[in-house]
Amino acid sequence: MNEFTFQSKINLNVNKVFDWHKNTFALERLTPPWDFVSVDKRQFINSYPLINGGTIEIKQKIFPLVNLKWKLVHQDYSENKKFTDLMLKGPFKFWRHEHLFQEENLQTNMIDKIQYKMYLSNDSLNSFIKNKLYKSFEYRHKILKRDLNDKNLNENGNKYVLIIGGSGLVGSHLIPLLNSLNYKIIQLKYSSNGSENIISHDFHKLNWNPYKDHYPEISNEIANKIKFAINLSGENILGLATKSKKKLILESRIKSTYSLKNFLIKNKIKLECVIHASASGFYGNSDIKNDEDSKKGQGFLSDTTEEWELYQNKFSDIADRVINLRIGAVISRKGGFLKNVLLPYNLKLGIGINSNNYISYISIEDLCRSISYLMKNIDIEGVVNAVSPSPLKLTDIFKEINLIKKPIIKFNIPSNIIRKVSDDIAEELIFSNQYVLPSKLIKSDFNFLHKTFIDSLRYEFGVEKK
Repeated sequence: MNEFTFQSKINLNVNKVFDWHKNTFALERLTPPWDFVSVDKRQFINSYPLINGGTIEIKQKIFPLVNLKWKLVHQDYSENKKFTDLMLKGPFKFWRHEHLFQEENLQTNMIDKIQYKMYLSNDSLNSFIKNKLYKSFEYRHKILKRDLNDKNLNENGNKYVLIIGGSGLVGSHLIPLLNSLNYKIIQLKYSSNGSENIISHDFHKLNWNPYKDHYPEISNEIANKIKFAINLSGENILGLATKSKKKLILESRIKSTYSLKNFLIKNKIKLECVIHASASGFYGNSDIKNDEDSKKGQGFLSDTTEEWELYQNKFSDIADRVINLRIGAVISRKGGFLKNVLLPYNLKLGIGINSNNYISYISIEDLCRSISYLMKNIDIEGVVNAVSPSPLKLTDIFKEINLIKKPIIKFNIPSNIIRKVSDDIAEELIFSNQYVLPSKLIKSDFNFLHKTFIDSLRYEFGVEKK
């Protein structure tokens, strides 16, 4: 039997540390981006995680198209002391993970203890597994400490957040973060079925169709506690830019935004703040540095953004603050710009594009942290640029990816060839010169964890700064 133990001290009492682990999305929040773990199914006892007999099924991607499936059962639950995850099905012969909590002078000693048996065992494989576990649990304890001490924590836990379009790249990261910060979450999810699905004590899912004049009803008790709405809905802009695709990109955003307002009005919900996802594409192809006061650019994305924001600003009568969050290229291995760029690197092929246009980007973690920050910062409203403070030239982006991925073969693709095969949306996304600055976030002292592109890459790949 092999054993692995990782422990650290947290400067909070054991009640707060243990309670945090009862969050529905605790596992998603703690999982490092390089582990590629996703939850397929949960079965809770009395709608609460961790209770004895509850199960969780997860999927772990180890290679392209190759996934490991796990099923674990919760055992040995003892309030403020311990709980255990025992593997029922999975890649190991035996796997048992004990979560232990020990209070010492108003601090908590958090201990993760794993016992495992492999089907094929040797010293090299065991060393490899222990190194991976150490790296993962170092990340997990770091995230746990940071979130428990976050200034944007919902202290008394009585406020709900309504999230629309939460199944995509941003929403799948944002929901675990807000859940970690002690918010209860209601997700409006597109469906032709109008029923409610209560997942757990802190997460409700309402099926919703923005193309129909039918809006889910919720109790007055919960409606009075919904203080924030995050609107992430809309058709993905990636894909072939046909006329029907362009129409859907705009129509999906306007209809869902219109439907959201009607849902809020019908349920008599008055918000402290609504945050609408928008796009830095508003500024178009520009030779100047742009901030929140800069003028609109030209192009399909700029025109779409302008029209969408007109509808977003109609929420001023039901929300104390309305924020148009103009988001840059989101850096995440799970989707968007980076996922597509990384495809050849799976074959150890590195690419480069010689183009000096600036790209404005933001790490998925900083983007979601900026949303939780803006929810509580009552001095900020209107347009906010959600981008890193350090835009980077496209040619340098590929150089930095090559530094992290270390491909065996490198080759450059002339930018004029890509331009010839790209449609107008791809042309705007890839080759528009966008030097966009997050002036409002900088002036309000928002703490960017990943100020540079290489910082974002290190976070995604778990590479330490040398």
